[in-house]
Amino acid sequence: MYSLADICIFFLIILVIVYWWRTRDLHAIALRAARKYCSERDIQLLDETLMFGRFSLSRSSNGKRFFSRHYVFDFCRDGTDRHKGEIILRGQSVVSVLLEGDALEITQY
Repeated sequence: MYSLADICIFFLIILVIVYWWRTRDLHAIALRAARKYCSERDIQLLDETLMFGRFSLSRSSNGKRFFSRHYVFDFCRDGTDRHKGEIILRGQSVVSVLLEGDALEITQY
């Protein structure tokens, strides 16, 4: 027979696997959005990578609270500079993209 500790450990392992799988999918969504955003604005996404930045709690237009994920990436406009950008996801939807550079560019979705 299995003890209560064995069952708890099993469920904990399952939760970690589900979290990892979901995080991997959201990272892929954010990376596709960053590639598309950069190609539409004729800027270069450097290293073709995103890094998870942080979680935040945000509100939608109807007042509901959501957890948002912030992913950070590097881009350049002319091949000699390097700037930071950030993509914010709420669920599987891109909420906004922020680009720093000469002036902060914020695109809301």
